[in-house]
Amino acid sequence: MTLSDRYIFCDIDGTLLHAKGAGRLAFGAAFEQAYGVPVDLAHINFAGATDIRVVEQLIRENGLEPDPARMARFFELLPGHLDRNMAEFPPTVFPGVVHFLERVSAHWKLALVSGNIRKTAYLKLRHGGLEGFFTDIGGFGDDDGDRNRMAALALERAGNPEGSFLLGDTPSDIEAARSNGMVSVAVCNGQFDRATLEAEHPDMIVDSFEDAEHLFRALDV
Repeated sequence: MTLSDRYIFCDIDGTLLHAKGAGRLAFGAAFEQAYGVPVDLAHINFAGATDIRVVEQLIRENGLEPDPARMARFFELLPGHLDRNMAEFPPTVFPGVVHFLERVSAHWKLALVSGNIRKTAYLKLRHGGLEGFFTDIGGFGDDDGDRNRMAALALERAGNPEGSFLLGDTPSDIEAARSNGMVSVAVCNGQFDRATLEAEHPDMIVDSFEDAEHLFRALDV
């Protein structure tokens, strides 16, 4: 197997970095601007969610009618709000992530499976200093509301490579890997603890990228 067909797909939030609420604030501001309705996002759990599904939930909860033009406007506005928030409050990259990406990127291509829309996914990577490690290949929250189908689309865009890995911090990431024949690696950086992730039977589990030698061995790097 060559570098050209070896892929590691990564989730972003809770896996590689913590956005410290910048995304939630941007979401609320963009929604109010696009739909004219202030929203309380305190009850929204973004872990494992996709942006399309969150917007659809807010539309239902606020008694609004689906409107493709307004949704398109929301997604146009969202990156600007996020960029400004993260310029003021940069995300925290989890310990060991940079070393992990440096080590594997010499042998594997890195791509994304993220519930963020494409533009905000790469904004988060850029503000975290991680963008340079990743290709432009992935499945995103503006491609599909279903994470399993997002992962399938990411694989298709990569040329359907065999033996790919998917790293994520939620049960949804584990299921997306399993449903697409990918090696699932659960990362305990997010809101789900080891016991919860183990119950989903991932192929591997990583408590921290600072303690990931077993993952490096599996990746042969």
